[in-house]
Amino acid sequence: MGAASLVSAAVGYAVLLISARTLSPEENAGFLTFWSFVFFVFGVLGGIVIESTRAARSSLESGPHPSGARIGPVAVGLGAAAALILLATSVLWGEPLFGSSALYLVPIVCIAALLYSGHASTVGSLGGSGRWSEYSAVTVAESFLRLAGVGAAVLVGASIGGLAAATALGAAAWLLFLLLSKRTRSSFTVRADVPNRDFVRNILHACLAATASSALLVGFPVMLKFTTTDSVYLASAPLLMALSLTRAPLMIPLMAYQSVAITHFMARKSEGAKAYLPLFLVVLGVAAAGAVAAGLIGPWLMVFLLGPDYHIDGLVLAALTLDSGFLALLTLTGSLAVASNQHRAYSLGWVAAAAVSLAMLFLPVGMELKTILSLAAGPLCGVVVHTWFVQSSLRNRSGLTS
Repeated sequence: MGAASLVSAAVGYAVLLISARTLSPEENAGFLTFWSFVFFVFGVLGGIVIESTRAARSSLESGPHPSGARIGPVAVGLGAAAALILLATSVLWGEPLFGSSALYLVPIVCIAALLYSGHASTVGSLGGSGRWSEYSAVTVAESFLRLAGVGAAVLVGASIGGLAAATALGAAAWLLFLLLSKRTRSSFTVRADVPNRDFVRNILHACLAATASSALLVGFPVMLKFTTTDSVYLASAPLLMALSLTRAPLMIPLMAYQSVAITHFMARKSEGAKAYLPLFLVVLGVAAAGAVAAGLIGPWLMVFLLGPDYHIDGLVLAALTLDSGFLALLTLTGSLAVASNQHRAYSLGWVAAAAVSLAMLFLPVGMELKTILSLAAGPLCGVVVHTWFVQSSLRNRSGLTS
């Protein structure tokens, strides 16, 4: 599973490198806009992974509900609804985002949303069922199918539309496993522990939280642009690149392991916040060590890899690395909330984190300082919200049984 997450990260960077080498700067700007938006949509639909994992695990432990939702088919139905909503609202966002390319990029986004809902429910149900070899295989296949599609598009001389279609193609890898693997089909169609209505409601809560988390993980540059003057924002390329480089080493593996974390916490529901303390210490230790390393060698590494225009102070890099640790903690407490069946708390924690982070960006201080404060205060607020609700629920259950 660790190798699968590393492969996914490497393929993502490879696709971006290929696009930079094969498209003109203007075309690549359009492709990067598409890439950011489609992965924001994937991030929102990532709520399906969260709830599918919980539902499959609970069904495995206590038995499926007699009229429980079929996890995969219901999730794909929600994906189809999401695709239709995107298509219907594209008059509002299509042309502003993609310009003249909207005519073919909007349908690709909609198709990608439908395909990814199937991928999300497949990996979620496989993770919840403890079928980790199939889980890893689907994850790796998605990345390699995307890379192969992009490579083929480049060989035939395709431009932005071909690369965009190849990006969406990766999300179809789960269909191959559905055809070829009986164990994958079994997980995809397993009944949840709740009926259709409750399962859909739980997914919507998870997707609401995923929207807020995607705003912090993918959309933070947009939040910065919204709260910063154009002249200051246009000079912020070093800071934006530093954000990506300091987050990736901790967040990419952790996001890939969310199903593992939920399964781990579900086995320890009675422990409440104690269940995540060992993981908390590990994450904070890694973040602290990374912060020291970033402060010492980060400025040199930025210039070495990206050029002299990308120099940034070591203290800023250290603080951003520590902030990535706080975001990782929020991801863990969110998994604990889902494992404890606290879906509203899960949503509220992420929404609170995004709201506080956005509010901090209005502080009348320099861009670097407000970015550091925003990415610390927001996630820590969300951690407090998740932990308070989980502990309150545990106390209430203890009171009922005493």
